[in-house]
Amino acid sequence: MEQKKAWIYCRVAHNGPDSAEALAAQRNRLEAYAKEHGFEVVGTSADIASGLKFDHRPGLLEFHNEAVDGDVDILLLCDLARLSRDLDRTLQYWYLLRDLDVSIHTANSGEVDLSVAAMLRKIIEQ
Repeated sequence: MEQKKAWIYCRVAHNGPDSAEALAAQRNRLEAYAKEHGFEVVGTSADIASGLKFDHRPGLLEFHNEAVDGDVDILLLCDLARLSRDLDRTLQYWYLLRDLDVSIHTANSGEVDLSVAAMLRKIIEQ
C-alpha cells in the first residue's frame, strides 16, 4: 500500500509574543501524529490570521493548490478550529476537500467525518 501524503497546516489568530512558539508546538505535535500513523509529510504551512475567514491566509492557499493538483491525501490540523471557527465554512471546505479525495485528520480526534450520516450516527449513539 502506498504511503499517504499529508500536509501540516497550523494557525494562530493573533501575532503576539507567543505566536511563533504556538505555531512550532502545533507543527511538532502534527509531525509526531504523522509519524505515528505512517504518513509522509509533503508540505507544511502556517498562518497568523482570524479563524472566521478563509481569505488572507497564504498558508491555507498553498495547501489548497497542492490539493487541487492531487499532491496531497490528508490535511493535518491540531483541531478543526485551526481550519476555521465558522461551522458553515468548515463544512463547505470539508466537502470541497472530500471531492478532491483529501481527508482531514486532527491530532485531537483522528480522521474527521462531517457528513450528515456520521453526525446522525453520533446523535443516535448518545
